[in-house]
Amino acid sequence: MHLSRLLIPLALGLWPLALAAEPFAGSLIAERDCPAGISTKHRENPGEIRLMPGERYRIVARNKPQPTHYQLRIESARPKDRWIEVACGRLAAAVAAESQPPPAANPATTATPAKGGGMADQYVLAASWQPAFCETHPRRPECQDQTPDRADARQFSLHGLWPQPIGRAYCGVAPATRAAAQSGDWQRLPAPDLTPATRTALTQVMPGALSDLDRHEWTKHGTCYGTDADTYFRQSIALLAQLNGSAVQQLFASNIGKRLRAEEVRGAFDRAFGPGSGERVRLECDPNGLITELRIGLKGPIADRSALGGLILPAPTRTQGCRGGWVDRAGAGR
Repeated sequence: MHLSRLLIPLALGLWPLALAAEPFAGSLIAERDCPAGISTKHRENPGEIRLMPGERYRIVARNKPQPTHYQLRIESARPKDRWIEVACGRLAAAVAAESQPPPAANPATTATPAKGGGMADQYVLAASWQPAFCETHPRRPECQDQTPDRADARQFSLHGLWPQPIGRAYCGVAPATRAAAQSGDWQRLPAPDLTPATRTALTQVMPGALSDLDRHEWTKHGTCYGTDADTYFRQSIALLAQLNGSAVQQLFASNIGKRLRAEEVRGAFDRAFGPGSGERVRLECDPNGLITELRIGLKGPIADRSALGGLILPAPTRTQGCRGGWVDRAGAGR
């Protein structure tokens, strides 16, 4: 090869990336709120792109046969191809290579929702600790004016109620709407049809509704719940209220700025909802060691007055997740 051809990619700063990538077709389900940069070795992240836990992303390359990083194709990002650490998620089913047409719709993700709830009546209640979320998303509308006096600074916020298994999503959703949800362009999604009372209650427990999180959660998860949007959110709010009225919320509120071990959190669940409840809870932490979310396994039909403990105990046990972390306070730092 002529020397000038070698110098061109070096001058453009592309050669190290080309050497680090080998094609790899697959998909990844994000389990952490990780940054998605343009290199495996540097922190450049145009647009401050981050993974959304629970979302599925297309993998187009890996950095080596036993990878430490995957390259994802994120259509809403500029540039679209971004590198993330393998620990940020788990591999899902392989997808077609870039040169092939998109695969046919998966019946498991497009089926009509069953009456009375999701498949097998199993769910995950995702309850966020909003100050930790705002540490890495300070520009979000819901984070710009968060103060220690606001309710979401000392109690859990609603992320979502997710019918299981995790791949059961977007039931009956049109391809264009699904694409908008997956790209992060949530303002283009249809607004859930809620009564004024439910809408008011939701804005109090889901700060992310200011960023259209409610539209995303209904489109992705609520459509598989088996009810209308008002029932889905009303019952989600009722479950979260029980969590926030329990020893679990008290444990977090009394330890703001301090570190909690996973065993302490699980023990609080055992006290609040019955022995064994803690084994159905997974802790999520960010790379800075902040507890970001509790993911609580549930099983059984859900109604407006369902007892949270009665839904937790029949659920399958869950992995612990992180070993513990800091309970962040509203504002800068813990």
